Amino acid sequence: MGPALSILLYHDIAERHRIRFVCVDRPGYNSSDDIYSEHGVPDLFEFADMVNELTLLLRMWQFGLATFSLGAVYGLAYSLSFPERLKGPIFMVSPWLSVKTPGTSTMYKGIARYAPNFLIRTTLSTLPHMSNFLNMWNTLGSSPVKTSRRTSSSTSSSMSAMSDDDDIDNANIDSITFSIAPGRSYIHNQIYNNGLWNLQNRTGAHLDAMVALEKIDWGFTYEETTYPIKAFVGDIDENVPIQAWMYMSNKMNNIKLNVIEGGGHYLLYRMDFMEDLFAQIERSVYP
Repeated sequence: MGPALSILLYHDIAERHRIRFVCVDRPGYNSSDDIYSEHGVPDLFEFADMVNELTLLLRMWQFGLATFSLGAVYGLAYSLSFPERLKGPIFMVSPWLSVKTPGTSTMYKGIARYAPNFLIRTTLSTLPHMSNFLNMWNTLGSSPVKTSRRTSSSTSSSMSAMSDDDDIDNANIDSITFSIAPGRSYIHNQIYNNGLWNLQNRTGAHLDAMVALEKIDWGFTYEETTYPIKAFVGDIDENVPIQAWMYMSNKMNNIKLNVIEGGGHYLLYRMDFMEDLFAQIERSVYP
């Protein structure tokens, strides 16, 4: 769950690893309904019910689950409601944390504490979505760098990932397709030329902000979850600092924390990392 347009990148990887890959838009994005209750308050467990109904319609009686960023909150809500439907651990990439967690961004803490809901809604209705789009460009199709995987139990092993060497901040957007790596060129043709990011409506952005900043009650805490989790966190993630996840991993009994050296927030656009992730998912669903 997360930015569903990213599924464009992973068809070949999923096929190689024998995975039927279904990517679900978060509430209020594209064709997904919002999750406002009759009282006008988002309900995470309502979305869990929606995902459960979708998988039943697709005859997916049991399945693996992977999430990105804020999708972790929705994924954990699903695991609390329907743990018997899941197979293998939940794979969480750059998972979001409660802004109340020690070590989280002071900016998000401040917004959560002081910004009124109407200001958040108004801001989101006027800002373009290009910032997220350009973040994707910054991390897709770069060169390999040394990375490592560390767990909360202090074990470690090596893995490969990709750096953010390419800098397109000053590039002419019309010529990007001629200077970027093949992966970026593909995304340029499929997303930029067709303007697909505009499908993200403002209801989804507002819901994301309400959930991320805990303007609504999630209905649970991470410490209360029991389903096994494998989390992958970049050590230079500015959205969810690694210090916060190191703290939280010591509070949870069901998580294996993997730290990606040199990794920022958008790990899902680093293709060798995703190749390794899909291999792990394959092993979990086809033991």
